[in-house]
Amino acid sequence: MKKSLAWIASMSLFALAFMPSFRAAANPAPKAAPQTSCDYDCLTGFVNQYLQALVAHDPAKLPLAAGVRFTENTEPLKLGDALWGTISGLGDYKIYFADPRAGEAGIETTIRENGTPAILLMRLRVVNRRITEIETIVHRNADDALALEKFGHPNPVWVTPLTASQRTSRAQMIKDANLYFDGILHSNGNMVPFDLRCNRILDGYQDTNHPGVKGWFHKGSFDPDAMNIRDNMNTGIWSYIHSITPRRVVVVDEKMGIVVGMWMFNHPGRMTSVNVKGVGNIPEPAVVRHPSSVLMAEFFKIEAGKIRQIEGTSLALPFGAGTGWDHQTRESNGQ
Repeated sequence: MKKSLAWIASMSLFALAFMPSFRAAANPAPKAAPQTSCDYDCLTGFVNQYLQALVAHDPAKLPLAAGVRFTENTEPLKLGDALWGTISGLGDYKIYFADPRAGEAGIETTIRENGTPAILLMRLRVVNRRITEIETIVHRNADDALALEKFGHPNPVWVTPLTASQRTSRAQMIKDANLYFDGILHSNGNMVPFDLRCNRILDGYQDTNHPGVKGWFHKGSFDPDAMNIRDNMNTGIWSYIHSITPRRVVVVDEKMGIVVGMWMFNHPGRMTSVNVKGVGNIPEPAVVRHPSSVLMAEFFKIEAGKIRQIEGTSLALPFGAGTGWDHQTRESNGQ
């Protein structure tokens, strides 16, 4: 009995001596969880990584998710096709946007395609540090791209974060952007929360507060491009636009106050002129006298509940065309 007790005691001491090792083997220290979230800088880093891979003509340089989806100018394509084979460089004009809550980010930038200037608007979706979606709009018009670059740099509002007092809710930002399109359809700029300093630059051209530009609707002393954006909308010159649908918000940058979307303008082509109060009939431009749809990749600076600046680029399409992502709407479009 004494021998048995002594043996048990010795074995107990042996077990106690090695207990930490036994515990470590049974309950290994938890490993650090993989870092899957992506903040603002992380998302804009993905944008830069995409551009670098694009210029290198090498999609293999990207952290891609299985089944990644890619479109160029609304068409589903294989990564490596289209612009991937023809891009020859990047321009200096760049506006970034990022949405950590949704994992979305993008850029408007000028590029060179086989040496020819063009405008690229691109957005990515990032999930678990992998790119799952790539949507690109390439506006292939050298004059428009060069006009954009002539500004030298983007308006400072695009790169200036909002202060706490300038911020509004995500839902309100989307609503404000949609009111702009409602204003176009109703020829009523008074229903849109415009900042008095707001200007619009589309495809490289500023068509508000820009006297002497002689745009589509210039006739004699009637110069809507010289007007502020509210008065420009109130003239009714945009009434050839029958509908703006689908409307798809793709990035809500709460830090910078930017709402980015893909908005389809539909033109039946039946209007040949518009009657402007106090001016008379103004001929519609030839480009809208036939059925067409135009995808506007457009973005808005929302500051203190007002639309402070508008910019974007366009893609001409057949009437009734889709965006290639119309089922992807993730947030209310305000319609």
